[in-house]
Amino acid sequence: MATGRLLCPFFGTYAQDFMTKRLVGLSLLTAMAAVPAAQAQRLGERIEGGTFGQYTKIDDKVRMDNVAGIGARAGLSVYKWLGVEGDIQIGSTKANRAPNEDITYRPLRGLATLTVPFVPSKKAALVLGAGYVNSVYAGRSTANEYEDGITGLVGLKLCSSGRWGARIDGILDNNPSPNEQNFDGTSRNLGLRAGVTYALRGGCASIEQFDWALKIDPATATMARGSNRQFALSAADMKARPIELRKVMTLTCTSSDASVATVDNSAKVTAVKNGTATITCKGLVKKIERSASSTVTVPPPAWTLTMTPTSGATDVGKSLSLSAKAVDADNVDLGAITWSSANASVASVSTGTVTCNAAGTTAVTAAKTAYGSSQSKSATVECTAVAAARVALDETLFDFDKAIVLKTGMDTLKVVLDAMKRMPTLRISVEGHTDWYGDDAYNNTLAKSRAAAVMATMLKLAGPDAASIKDRIVSSSFGEQCIIAPNGDADPGPPRPRVSKANKAAQAPNRRVEIWQLMDGKGAPTSCRSADERAGHVPFGDLK
Repeated sequence: MATGRLLCPFFGTYAQDFMTKRLVGLSLLTAMAAVPAAQAQRLGERIEGGTFGQYTKIDDKVRMDNVAGIGARAGLSVYKWLGVEGDIQIGSTKANRAPNEDITYRPLRGLATLTVPFVPSKKAALVLGAGYVNSVYAGRSTANEYEDGITGLVGLKLCSSGRWGARIDGILDNNPSPNEQNFDGTSRNLGLRAGVTYALRGGCASIEQFDWALKIDPATATMARGSNRQFALSAADMKARPIELRKVMTLTCTSSDASVATVDNSAKVTAVKNGTATITCKGLVKKIERSASSTVTVPPPAWTLTMTPTSGATDVGKSLSLSAKAVDADNVDLGAITWSSANASVASVSTGTVTCNAAGTTAVTAAKTAYGSSQSKSATVECTAVAAARVALDETLFDFDKAIVLKTGMDTLKVVLDAMKRMPTLRISVEGHTDWYGDDAYNNTLAKSRAAAVMATMLKLAGPDAASIKDRIVSSSFGEQCIIAPNGDADPGPPRPRVSKANKAAQAPNRRVEIWQLMDGKGAPTSCRSADERAGHVPFGDLK
């Protein structure tokens, strides 16, 4: 019979016992299945203690009553998911064979443990253990008070968010040496315990699921267009322990907008153009993908708007050209310019071409918006009125109430024709008028006839040049609308008497055909000539 605190020589032989093999095998299989999901603390990172109450069913062969007792345990992490723990308990029992002595049952255990979390929760774990047990039966009348054996444990551990937790365990002690001198065989004691644990170091959960983080530095950056910058990448596990970048698998970096900034897989960033882009790097460690991002801002380059000339002048009806251009610091043309005139009635503008519409001065502005900002430049444009050439074929060129050009009028027309031959771009307007005697319809017809008679006479006088002259003549008539000499008696109205010689003479200036030089861009007039136009006219013979 084996006695004392030494391991029984039968330990190795009986360690292969069926029940023990099943318990240990179950522990190892469960541990192997859980390893990929778990990452435990290293040696000493978790140290915990606890107390428990236990009820032990003593093998009937030992001939003792079952035991209710209390105990204490202590444990620590060793490597990855493995740990060790020891416990001791004490309880009172009584032998149920003579001499029926009172016995103190005091087993001491040392176990290797495997703690398997219920993934993804870290607050519940399966605890499996196997190891050595030395059972003390103090007060037993037989010579052997000590039993050496092997023990197995299956437990459930529930953790709070802090250091406290609870344990419920099932214990099987396998004792290969006899407990009585006259007993030869193996006994098995089965225990059920419940208690609390407290982590003296680390947390309650003995196993943590692995996690890691990837970091890119800086998190935000401003880069000048065309510049390069090497961003820093680093990796660490959940306890801030560095992870070498070579251990980060499939490490790649991308840009949310490659037209703004590009990046290679080492996190080297190149600024391309104005804008904002997000740089994202990601990789795998232990098949867990993590990523990190940085925001890159490329500010707009400086740019300028120029305009030439800054002032200009031309005659009414003519045009002048202005030029404007916007370029950035790299001399890149920023495109179309927006043009406007402060007073379009004086001068209008289209893509830099300014047309004078009336005498006066106005500002013409070129504007551009680029890279989120706006600039403008202005030029002062002066439009000068030019006096038009004019002649009038009045009562000395027409008889009263007639539309036939007299010989004297032909001499005047020759002056106009000479000017048109000297100046191939000269255009004229032939405008017929009457006095106020007679009804409107009659006077309108007479004015139109007089204008037509003048045009026909001019073309006849032009001879072989008639074709080129005709395209530069426009005609209109106004009847008695445009009276320039308000003399003589008023038109009496129907039935009208004969007009007196005095009234005919007084109204003579109104019986006329006027020939006007048409300024650039102008057509036949639709209303009477103004007093200013009449006061500023020049003779056709003076045109050059």
